[in-house]
Amino acid sequence: MKKPRYPYRIAILMFLLTVPPIGATQLGWYLYDMQTGFDYGMIVGVACVIYAAWLMYEKKMERRG
Repeated sequence: MKKPRYPYRIAILMFLLTVPPIGATQLGWYLYDMQTGFDYGMIVGVACVIYAAWLMYEKKMERRG
């Protein structure tokens, strides 16, 4: 499968780094309480940052016009 162009890859990373942590925070906050929601958001946020770093460096996400 062909890699998407550079701006699309950046948009995918931005989506990955914002939507899941915010969603996990909101769900945890709604279903449990404020502290649990914050904890869920932090856990998912760390996992997303690790995955984004893996995508950028292991898969050689260098800029090629």
